[in-house]
Amino acid sequence: MSGETSRRALLRSSALGVLGLAGASLGGGLLTGCGSDAKPFDPASEMLPPDTATPAPAATTAAKRRTLADPAVAKEFFGEKLVPTTRASYGLDQAEVLPSDDPRFPTFLRVSIPVDVTNPQEARIYQDGPTYGGVQMFVDHTLRSPYELYFRYYLRFPENFDFGNGGRLPGFFGTIVKNRQRTETLRAGFATRFAWRDGDMGLVYANTARPDHPVNTVGKGIWRWPRGRWICVEQGVKLNFEGYANGLMLIWIDGQLVYKDQQFNPRISNDLRVGGFLVNATFGDGGASFKPPSPQTIDLAGFVYDTTRLNPLPKPESTAG
Repeated sequence: MSGETSRRALLRSSALGVLGLAGASLGGGLLTGCGSDAKPFDPASEMLPPDTATPAPAATTAAKRRTLADPAVAKEFFGEKLVPTTRASYGLDQAEVLPSDDPRFPTFLRVSIPVDVTNPQEARIYQDGPTYGGVQMFVDHTLRSPYELYFRYYLRFPENFDFGNGGRLPGFFGTIVKNRQRTETLRAGFATRFAWRDGDMGLVYANTARPDHPVNTVGKGIWRWPRGRWICVEQGVKLNFEGYANGLMLIWIDGQLVYKDQQFNPRISNDLRVGGFLVNATFGDGGASFKPPSPQTIDLAGFVYDTTRLNPLPKPESTAG
């Protein structure tokens, strides 16, 4: 045997000896750790190291709806000079505040009116009958106790709005004020809410606590409510002295005086004052036939008041080329 052959045989013999020794020490298998009680390694049980990669972003959740049910949202929408309340209210979660598509006001209120939602009977006021869907909210002003006040707001019916038989819209409400303190005797007050009947026919329901004329239908048929655009709605009320028909009601639609009553007399007490806005947007007040024929929406915006007439806001300039 040559020297080179002898050297290769020796190396092979040494390697086999080392492998045999390792096999004897491991008990015929690979161990997961040191010591005589170590168990065989199971590749299926191996724990992978933590994933240090940046996790994928979670799916974006839908933005929370901002409705009048949230007091902070209601306060922001109506502003510092109006105080939203929750007395005799309903449908606040159906009135959503959305970014405005008109530069005249930053946000607007979209009131959803589903089918076959009857409003609670205990919230009926001013001789109201059954109403369906929509919203009702008393919004107080911050003046002391005015007996003359003017308001302006904007109203929009969608292009495909189905007026059905009728419904109610925002207007003034009255309240009893004694020693400059409001009371909650709402039924002793009055309301001058805009409305529609028999399709798009405009009017005002001038409800009072007077037994001789608890419900006055004012201005019916003088104007029609258009669809698909913002409408400027204005009203002025000056209360009569008790026992005299010397009050005043004025109505402007899109800046045009459409109604004037110089014998308005809702007052049965000199303690009655203009309380603020009664924000209504609902179908009904004439029985089951006044239910909305299908789901509807009404948009409202720009609620303001003053002791003198406000006039419409300047129309936004056309962007057409």
